[in-house]
Amino acid sequence: MQTSTLLKALITGIIAAGTSGAALATSNPPEGKVAINYNRCDNNYEGWGAHLWKDPGIPLTGIEWQKPMAPSGKTDFGVFWHADLKDFGSKGKVNYIIHKGDTKDQGGRDMSFDGTATKEIWVNNGDRKIYTSLDDAKKARAETPCK
Repeated sequence: MQTSTLLKALITGIIAAGTSGAALATSNPPEGKVAINYNRCDNNYEGWGAHLWKDPGIPLTGIEWQKPMAPSGKTDFGVFWHADLKDFGSKGKVNYIIHKGDTKDQGGRDMSFDGTATKEIWVNNGDRKIYTSLDDAKKARAETPCK
């Protein structure tokens, strides 16, 4: 009976550790992929997508302005998109706009980052900056909290 109780406690601990905030705050892009993590103050991600393109302005296969890439998944930070780095060409420049219809985030600007140097970025709704760490994105959100 003691073994059964110990086993239950161990399983409960593993499950709790696997669902802690730290474990779910990154999308952990697989090898060869880049990730864009996106946080909205209202937590409403319906209709929001990523328009992704390679230079010179050629959308990735299957992506059109009216049909952006749907989120690949969700973490406790928000939603995320994974894309193959190779699809952005030999320079690895990842171009993107996060939008819902014609409503664009990050000040409506075309955004980009070097996918060969940075595999994962974080974006806060209403903030024009690209963050290369979850901690920096969280600090920025703390400095400019959701209203």
